[in-house]
Amino acid sequence: MENGFNAVWEDTQVEIGTSADTSTPPVWTYSKLCKGIKGIQVNINENVVTEQYLCGEGHAHNEVTGMAPQIQVTGDRVEGDAAQDFIAGLQFKLGSERVTSVKVTTGGKVITCEAVVTDIVTFGGNSAELKPFNCNIRFNGKPSITDAPSQ
Repeated sequence: MENGFNAVWEDTQVEIGTSADTSTPPVWTYSKLCKGIKGIQVNINENVVTEQYLCGEGHAHNEVTGMAPQIQVTGDRVEGDAAQDFIAGLQFKLGSERVTSVKVTTGGKVITCEAVVTDIVTFGGNSAELKPFNCNIRFNGKPSITDAPSQ
């Protein structure tokens, strides 16, 4: 953009692994999370250790020692959309049946990571409203970050 700003839809794409082959590690087939999706919010959930050292003269020293990234997804349920249907199918499953992969393309980078989908909402609300679609995509482990292919 000329002014340096980008709308979220211009710069960010979230994809969910909807199927994988049987290799180790698996190779995922991804589907875009976009139809019916109104918002995504990334929470890094950092673990911060704060220490007070003498040389800080009363001021804190902070170290980020860990993190648990997640992406909160909010929107309206679109039945027939591959990404939403896959996530909706996980709603009443447990354990390893919830494991997938997430791929985020943003800021010229591609971030991929094994993930678990939690807090899935695919129905409810008032009679004159659209069905909701909400979930959290929680990273499992350290993500891989690479440069996005040039277009």
